[in-house]
Amino acid sequence: MQKQWLITLQGLTAAGRSWNTTISADVLGDEQRGHVDAIPGLVKDVAWAASLQRMGNVYHLSGQWDTAIRRECSRCTVPFDWQASGVMERDFQLGDAHGLDARDAEAASGICEYLPAPGELDLLDVLREDIWLGWKADVVCSDDCKGLCLGCGCNLNTDACSCTKDESSNPFAALRKLKLEG
Repeated sequence: MQKQWLITLQGLTAAGRSWNTTISADVLGDEQRGHVDAIPGLVKDVAWAASLQRMGNVYHLSGQWDTAIRRECSRCTVPFDWQASGVMERDFQLGDAHGLDARDAEAASGICEYLPAPGELDLLDVLREDIWLGWKADVVCSDDCKGLCLGCGCNLNTDACSCTKDESSNPFAALRKLKLEG
């Protein structure tokens, strides 16, 4: 774990802390459990600009991140580098949510994460979580992706489909026989 990213909130000065840096994939791996691919397919370092400010009893973390992750297109199944980015807004507070269990505390505050004093926070964990939350289930390599042919399975972006389309069982096939003016 990189100690520069481990912060004790109780010791945070009034000025807070700001950074604009690049985090490598190796640093995002969980060193305490050996080498872990914490963000599978990460192909580009994570550009991360953020600030952590103390506002009364609340510690507000805000910023943005940007990276590229190797993904598979949901339409054509070709691997590509998905450009991922996100805006993070998190609030932390020291204490135990005033005796409430975690679900009640979340419902009552809606936005605050409670940390036991002195409030040790690993900012790399927060970044990892935010990248995971920004993960989309289905991504496409481009808006113009034609996908795969449903008949023969060829990639319509690179090949021409040669299979014949039998649409006789299509319930709307009878409409082709209509003679329309115009």
